[in-house]
Amino acid sequence: MSGKGAIALTIQGKVKQKVIKKLTEDYSLPKNQRWFFIDYAVAEIPIYSKFDVLLEGENKKLILGPGPFSVKLLACLDQFGNRLPSIPEGFKTICKLEFHPEIPVAVKKISFLDEWDYNPNAISLANHKDIELAVPDVVLLDFYNIIFVQLKTTFPNKARRPIYKKDLVDFLKSFKTQSKSASQILDTLMQLGKVTKKDGNKLELAEIEG
Repeated sequence: MSGKGAIALTIQGKVKQKVIKKLTEDYSLPKNQRWFFIDYAVAEIPIYSKFDVLLEGENKKLILGPGPFSVKLLACLDQFGNRLPSIPEGFKTICKLEFHPEIPVAVKKISFLDEWDYNPNAISLANHKDIELAVPDVVLLDFYNIIFVQLKTTFPNKARRPIYKKDLVDFLKSFKTQSKSASQILDTLMQLGKVTKKDGNKLELAEIEG
């Protein structure tokens, strides 16, 4: 991962109900929407901006996307509850986000807060077009394509049994790779969009092999 400035928003935590009620009447939300404490914005971000990648922690580990997943910025408040037309550069804000098709597990697990606070496990939002994922060279790309074909043969999406990370890691270990290496290979396949996260801990292989 490179280009810290490409990180659009960083979620420090969910806003407690008692806090948001003091700031706005818009606190009763659908299941796929929630208010969050957002860290300093590195650039101005307009309302209704969309993102399709989730990254976790200080190391910005990819945990979701790119794929059939998106986040939309629906509203933005300052510390006094004033509505803003955009997130100003350098501001900490409280934002309402909408997730499609649902709020990811990692976001559901993030802590409830009374105010902005440092969180080493904060979740960052970005667009895959604006960040440089760790794309390997041509020879390695061919290697990942070969591995992907093997995964598609072994774990067809039409099979009744769901696919989990452990299944894919164990399969990769069958090639005499170490556990850490197998996990890194799987992470790269996810960065390349060949493997995506679905409900809970379930994984899905892309329909195309390219």
